Amino acid sequence: MIFGERVRQAREFRGLTQKQLANRLKINQSAIAQIETGRTQPGDDVLDGIVLQTGFPISFFRKPPTTEFPLGTLLFRARVLSMRQRREAHQYGQRVYELLEALEHHFTPIPVSIPTVSDEPKAAAQLCRSAVGLSPDTPIENLTRSIEKAGVLVLALPTNLKKRDAFSLWGGRDSLRPVIVLCGYPSGDRLRFSLAHELAHLVLHRAIKGDTPELEREADSFAGEFLMPEEAIRRELILPITLTTLAKLKSRWKVSIQALAHRAYELGIVSQRQYKYLRQQIIKQGWLKDEPITIPIEKPRALSQMAETLYGKPMDYRRVANAAYLPVSLTRDILQAHAGGNQQEHTGKSSPRILNFQRP
Repeated sequence: MIFGERVRQAREFRGLTQKQLANRLKINQSAIAQIETGRTQPGDDVLDGIVLQTGFPISFFRKPPTTEFPLGTLLFRARVLSMRQRREAHQYGQRVYELLEALEHHFTPIPVSIPTVSDEPKAAAQLCRSAVGLSPDTPIENLTRSIEKAGVLVLALPTNLKKRDAFSLWGGRDSLRPVIVLCGYPSGDRLRFSLAHELAHLVLHRAIKGDTPELEREADSFAGEFLMPEEAIRRELILPITLTTLAKLKSRWKVSIQALAHRAYELGIVSQRQYKYLRQQIIKQGWLKDEPITIPIEKPRALSQMAETLYGKPMDYRRVANAAYLPVSLTRDILQAHAGGNQQEHTGKSSPRILNFQRP
C-alpha cells in the first residue's frame, strides 16, 4: 500500500502537473487524481513509473505523510506568488524538514527562546534581541548561528527558487516549532535581512495566516531595529551621509548599503529628498543588485551537524537517505546546503560545532 498524498508531494516537488505526470506514464490524468486522493492504488507498473519519473524510492510512498509542516502558515517576504510557486517552495521545505525529523529524535532539542508578542515592531525587536542573548546595541556577528541557538530551525533548500528568498512558519506537533526556510543565497547582506524579516513573522504574526502589505511593513520595521538598533545606529549615521560612509558601515553592521540608507530615512536622520538622492546614486553606480563589499553568506549548520554526529565524516549519504526515505542525490544536496558556517570560510576542513546537540 502507498499513500496518495505522497504521490502528490513527489509530483509537486518535481514541478509536474497531474497531466504531465500522466503523459509520462501514458495513463489518463484522472488516474493520477484518483491515486493522489487515495481512491485507488496504482498497479506495479504505474508505481514503478512514478518512482522512475519522480526519483523518490518506494519507501517514501509507503511512509505516512506528515502534517507538521502546514502550507497554510507559510509567509513569504514581499512577494506576489502563484499557488504553484508556493507549493513548490513548500514541498522543498517539507523534504528538508522530514530529513531533519529522521535525525533529530536522536538528540535533545534546543529550547525555543524567541518570544511571541503583539508589541509594535521596534519594542518586539528589542525584546527578541534580549531573549536570544544578544547585546542591545552592537552588530550581530553571525545571525544564522544566533537564531539556531535560540531554538529556531533554519533550513536551507538545495536549490535557488526564483522570487523566493525565504519563508517562515510554525511547524511540528501542535505548531510549536519555529522554522525559517532559506530558498536561495542572493548575497550575505540580503540573506541576513531576510532572516531577520522572517524572524519578525515568527515573533509578531504567529496566529496570522497569509501575508498582507501591513504585515510586511511590520516585519521590515522589526528587521531594521533588530539588525540596526536605533540607539546605536544613530551614533554612527552622522551627517553628511554619503555612499562612502554607508559602505564603511556595511562592513561593520553586515547589512546592505540600501538598508542603511533606508534606516537613515526611517529614523529621520536624512530627509526624503536626501534619501531620494542616495537612491539615485545607488542606481547610478549599479548597486541595486550588485553592491560593493561582500558580506559572507551564513549557512545554517544544525541539520548537517546532526548528520555528522550520527553518520560521521565523510558522510554515508545512502544510509542517511534510507533513514529519511529520500533519494540519495537529494539527501546529499540538502546536507551540502547546510555544510559549513560562512560560505567564504568553507575550505573543506572540518567545521567547528556551533550547537550543543546531545543524545537524550
